[in-house]
Amino acid sequence: MKKNFKSLLALLLCVCELFTGCGISHLGNGTINQDSSTSATTEFDDITREWFKSQMSEDLLSCHFSLENPASFGISTDDTTFSELSYHAFQQSQKEKRAFLKELKSVSYHNLPHRSQLVYDILCHYYSLQGDFDDSYYYSDPLSPNSGIPVSLPVLLSTYRFQNKEDIQNYFSLLNDVDIYFQQLYLFAKEKNQKGLLGDNLCLKKTASFCNEFAENKSNHMLLTSFQERINQCDFLSSSEKRKYISKNKTLIYDVVIPSYLSLSKKISSLTVNDPSDLCLCRRPDGHRYYRALVKDATGCDDTPFLLFQRIEKRRKEDMEHLTSLFSSYPSLATTISNYDCPLKTPEEMIEVLKSSMVNAFPATQDVTVQISKISPQVEAYSAPAFYLIAPLDNPNVHQIFYSTTAYPHSLDLFTTMAHEGFPGHLYQTCQTYRFGYEPVRLLLSYPGFVEGWATYVEMESYQYAGLPFEVATALSLNQSITLSLYASADIGVHFYGWTRDELLQFLSLYGINDKTTISQIYELILSDPANYLKYYVGYLNFIDLKKECQKRYPDTFTPMNFHKYILQTGPCSFPILRKEVLYQFDNNA
Repeated sequence: MKKNFKSLLALLLCVCELFTGCGISHLGNGTINQDSSTSATTEFDDITREWFKSQMSEDLLSCHFSLENPASFGISTDDTTFSELSYHAFQQSQKEKRAFLKELKSVSYHNLPHRSQLVYDILCHYYSLQGDFDDSYYYSDPLSPNSGIPVSLPVLLSTYRFQNKEDIQNYFSLLNDVDIYFQQLYLFAKEKNQKGLLGDNLCLKKTASFCNEFAENKSNHMLLTSFQERINQCDFLSSSEKRKYISKNKTLIYDVVIPSYLSLSKKISSLTVNDPSDLCLCRRPDGHRYYRALVKDATGCDDTPFLLFQRIEKRRKEDMEHLTSLFSSYPSLATTISNYDCPLKTPEEMIEVLKSSMVNAFPATQDVTVQISKISPQVEAYSAPAFYLIAPLDNPNVHQIFYSTTAYPHSLDLFTTMAHEGFPGHLYQTCQTYRFGYEPVRLLLSYPGFVEGWATYVEMESYQYAGLPFEVATALSLNQSITLSLYASADIGVHFYGWTRDELLQFLSLYGINDKTTISQIYELILSDPANYLKYYVGYLNFIDLKKECQKRYPDTFTPMNFHKYILQTGPCSFPILRKEVLYQFDNNA
């Protein structure tokens, strides 16, 4: 087993670690002596390259999806297995990160070129607050019914690329270790329960139910059919080799994977949560401290939950006033909205329309292949309704989007989802970030506030691309913003203020949401995945606020095109760093 489990499943699926806190006052400052600059740059590049290699070597499942050819980066994949899930491995990983940060700070910052200073600041900012999570190992939830390992792993296994025979053997090694991996998951849950941190029985029951359903021994099991499809596309295999590999996969699925899911289901079902009440974070030991750190993790900004709650409420009030004004000015607006749907019917058509509609506001990108697939029925009920599987850094030409066929009864909802996942959302942001030059070490970092905030920001813009009348598009965008703000406020209400179900009902009823079943479902979602909705909505607010600031500061040079370009060429980072870099670009490209 490798040294530590990293929550990169969510990063790869774009649906995790984000740590902020190191000061950024040095960004872009200082004069550079040419000789010392060369020395400092070499030292910085050497340190970051070795760190990247060591970390990727310890998490080879993530490495496989991040890099198509790890060997070209000096990474060996001879020992492919899952990362270790243990407290000791976690503490060792934290120790290594502190050592890396210390080594990083030995570099002469002022003798680095500007781009290296930017990367230095991002790395420092990311790793400096690791200490806030030193005692938070048992607060993570790899058994979450919404985003945990049992639910996420089938998606990664079913999309595992086969470029050569070594990839296939590595895949088989992973399958063969699923039982060990799941045993570690159970031991983690057992230890977490002993500390009174496991959560509630309902979430465990949902995960156990998924494991049982996924383990149904069917001939069309997703890990059988997806493997056969990928193997049949391998031109480097003979027909007999393909049959041999398909047979071996079937044996491993039936003899290892399915029994592992059934065993995990049985074991976690046997756990009795020590505190059967709804365990929001603020009611757990030291939960307030952990939630504050988690909010920084999710949002990429330094605002406290208290300040964010006020900020979200203020924006929601502004949006509602704007929406009310629209309905007053256009009495037929409600009827128009209720009768309208997007004329486009397939996600492929939608992607093409989005690509052509965005050209005046977003930098052009190279042609790429977009594979749009339906989420397997075996995971559809537990999966996000849509997701983008991030492309490898060294082959950014093929991208995959998955969507649920049952989650979008209206084609307009599917259209804005394709904007979120595709163009100008996750897929486009990945293409452009890679194109502008993305340092490999940054693949180790996860900034959900930037990534999901960008996708939400462009999703709001996409209503204008759907062929809607301006006032209709504006009203629908405002409605979506208000809805997301309610989820974001509810997250803080539950986990920071300790709202009960009744208190959540009281809050949502102010906005016309009164169905107790629906509110109970919302409560469970928030309870099982704290700070999840904040990365979408607070990230979105940060992009909106930065845009307004740039429009005000640079009235003569601001355009949506250059604003978006400066964001994309900076790439995922915390919002304080992004703001400083975008302002720097405006100042130096007037």
